[in-house]
Amino acid sequence: MPVLSPPAKILVTGANGYVGCWAVRALLDKGYCVRAVVRTEDKARALSALIKAKHPSATVGQFDCAVIPDIIAPGCPLQADAIEAVLHDIQGIVHTATPVTFDLEDPEEYIRPAVEGTLGILRSAAKYPEIKRVVITSSIGAVAESIVEKSRIYTDEDFNEVAVEAVKRLGKAASGMQKYNASKVLAEKAAWAFCEANNGRLPYEICVIAPGWICGPIPDDPPSPEGFVTPSAIMEWTQLFVSPPPSPHPAVPFNYIDIRDVVEMHVRALELPEAGGERFIATSHVCTWQDWYDAAADMNLLPGLRRLHPPRSPEQRGATELPPHPVFSNEKAIRKLDMVFKTVPETLRALVDDFGARGWLKHLE
Repeated sequence: MPVLSPPAKILVTGANGYVGCWAVRALLDKGYCVRAVVRTEDKARALSALIKAKHPSATVGQFDCAVIPDIIAPGCPLQADAIEAVLHDIQGIVHTATPVTFDLEDPEEYIRPAVEGTLGILRSAAKYPEIKRVVITSSIGAVAESIVEKSRIYTDEDFNEVAVEAVKRLGKAASGMQKYNASKVLAEKAAWAFCEANNGRLPYEICVIAPGWICGPIPDDPPSPEGFVTPSAIMEWTQLFVSPPPSPHPAVPFNYIDIRDVVEMHVRALELPEAGGERFIATSHVCTWQDWYDAAADMNLLPGLRRLHPPRSPEQRGATELPPHPVFSNEKAIRKLDMVFKTVPETLRALVDDFGARGWLKHLE
């Protein structure tokens, strides 16, 4: 029997973000009721308008949007009060909210919101016996650094202590990626420690989803690619569709995941009893941007893509050796969540269909 099933009401934090917005839409598609949480009234109005346009059959009872400002900033309401105000009649939580940027100087601008935001959700949810499952969006950056000296397979048992130590040692001089990764490690560890300290006293179980580099269609309607704010969308647009193309780095490997698989894992984490108390890596496989260029040619997608990014011959593909890189194991997600992950050609076709329908790829036709 599922832990949760439609029409249960799910709270989604960070609901205007890439994962959060797709999660809202996927849950509505599956018949769940959703309360979306964003940080400003402007974002609430924009998200409500998007849902009305994309899901016109959603009633007031099926979707509502709440605003929680920066709940750890000076002068804002107490964190517990702000969170508890949106937890009435909620049965599950998808917590995606976290700073997604690599440009902040002070590491605490990453770490404090990630850690305190996560703990605030867990502490407040502990007061509501109707809440049965809390799904936390982490990152493979919490598992290991994306650049290592030698190849290795990482699993859900690994944590990226390298980033945490780098931030402790370097402070503001640490890279944006190290600061972000450290925040994800510390937020996750705080969540697990909270649950361990309150073992047997919580109405819910937690589940952590750690996605790799997310690719795929976008959930909202920016006026143009220049309006992208999500790093994934910016990278996809820049590496695949911009003409003239940027300086190439097609041989750099990365652990990729389709956004639709990420969202499906979040839904299954809410529903499946065996997901409780588990941490899952969300990756499909290792690829390079050259793999995407080759897939575009193989599928004869957009003649201009072949001109921008020439494909390799079969002989060249077989002879290519990747530099050392980490591999993040998705074995547990396949085994426990019954996931079948999408491949680069599937994601690329969906991306071309999405961007093409918006009129953004005419220069490549």
